[in-house]
Amino acid sequence: MAAQLLTGQPATTAVICRSQPSHPRLVPCRLSATRLAQATTREQAASSRHGTLQCRPAVSASVEENGVQATVEGPKPIVKIDNQSDRFATVVSIQFGDRLGELLDTIGALKNLGLNIRRAKIKQTDGSSINKFYITDAHTSDKILKSARLEEIRLTILNNLLYYHPESGEELAWGVRAKKPTSRDALNPLGPRNRSAVSTSIIITDDDDDNFTEVRIETTDRPGLLTDIVRTLKDINVNVISAEIDTEGKVAKDHFFVTYHGEPLPSPMKQLVTNALQYYLSLAEIEKEESY
Repeated sequence: MAAQLLTGQPATTAVICRSQPSHPRLVPCRLSATRLAQATTREQAASSRHGTLQCRPAVSASVEENGVQATVEGPKPIVKIDNQSDRFATVVSIQFGDRLGELLDTIGALKNLGLNIRRAKIKQTDGSSINKFYITDAHTSDKILKSARLEEIRLTILNNLLYYHPESGEELAWGVRAKKPTSRDALNPLGPRNRSAVSTSIIITDDDDDNFTEVRIETTDRPGLLTDIVRTLKDINVNVISAEIDTEGKVAKDHFFVTYHGEPLPSPMKQLVTNALQYYLSLAEIEKEESY
């Protein structure tokens, strides 16, 4: 109104609508308040024909309450691949707060990998939704057991999550580029060395029936982690029967069921597996730091 009194022209208002996955569009409107509301409604209807109209907050937001500034963290992206809970299918679970819809693009990407989605479930819990897909190989109708295929599925889901929800990159270990070191001195001309915020742990136990050995690994996530771990185990003649893969933000929690010549691992092999994995994961972390 102030602009109209000064210039004699109707005030111009910009309405910003975000239509997923297109970029923000600016819609200039020289309208009264009533006509502006009508135009906005039409714009939202037009956007909904091309994609779901979504206005999402950032991953973290700063709020002020009683004069105290506080940071509210956003949801953590979680991807789990489970080969134990269902006898006939590999179960893939995807969770990212309440920001996931029907994941039609992810379904299409999984089908492009030669997978058959036998059924799907969406479960609402505590303001968050969990999308579950029961998948099999499209040609053999078998569960997905090969580590390379499991890693392909995991990376496809995470890449789709980053594309349609770029704010999730702040919560993924490889979703955003590492920050360059800023401080320099004579003793550290290249700056301080970055250290992983996730400590690596390896736990090896035998199952209750003494049929195989369970290897649980928790470490910093990165692309290709699963296939590299399986390759390390195969190099010392350890056979991976199946695996469960959990990605919780920056943390990878992998659970392997392994044997040595068809039997659970003897004590010397357990120590060898621990040493080999610790060496590999430490070496991989050093190489990642030096690549920045």
